[in-house]
Amino acid sequence: MKLRNEDRELQIKLAELQADIQIYLTICFAFLAGFLAIMIGFEQIYFSLPPEEIISKTYIGILIPIVGSVCFVSVLFFARKAFHARKQMDELRKKYVW
Repeated sequence: MKLRNEDRELQIKLAELQADIQIYLTICFAFLAGFLAIMIGFEQIYFSLPPEEIISKTYIGILIPIVGSVCFVSVLFFARKAFHARKQMDELRKKYVW
């Protein structure tokens, strides 16, 4: 009976971690898609402005790398959370299998 309970605990914990990984990766790719769309929009505005709009081009030229860096940091954050949950899954498997 004890073995069945441990198996159930393992299955529940693994399912929770798998759900967490799926959520983190979904959020990661959603942020990536959103930030890339915003960045492409800024680039379209930047290249469509006439050369006389120097101030507007400067502001948008500054925003493009800022959005890119925020995109990189947020994607890295959620990817690291997903990899950490994956490590926890491996540790659980080792704990219950060995």
